[in-house]
Amino acid sequence: MKRSFQLNPDNRPATWAQIKHWRDTHETAPVDTTFGNFDCDERSDARMSGSIELFDNLPTVQAGKLTWKRGDNSFIQLTKAELQQVYAEVKLNRAARGAVLHVKAEQFKQMDPTPTPAQLSDLSFWLEE
Repeated sequence: MKRSFQLNPDNRPATWAQIKHWRDTHETAPVDTTFGNFDCDERSDARMSGSIELFDNLPTVQAGKLTWKRGDNSFIQLTKAELQQVYAEVKLNRAARGAVLHVKAEQFKQMDPTPTPAQLSDLSFWLEE
């Protein structure tokens, strides 16, 4: 019986397509704010922006507060000013992380060998100094 040795695909050097995939995935991962962890994908961004714009007309606002679902699926009551603060922090943190991720992706692309998909799947690996 002939035996062969094969590497687990997650332990092989990553392709450029895999590096870009993980860069994009991590770019929209939830971010921490002073009010907790919040989603920051495109849909969440649009929902938060729209809720701020139309806050006073939302049927779910009670006593000047809107119930918002955080990235960890817990709920928080936020005033319009608090929601605006969360939104500003989310945008800033997402932009800052995105800038780091784009630089790191290019650095990873230049490495020989490139990091493995298993390493790239861990956001903290991307954020190491």
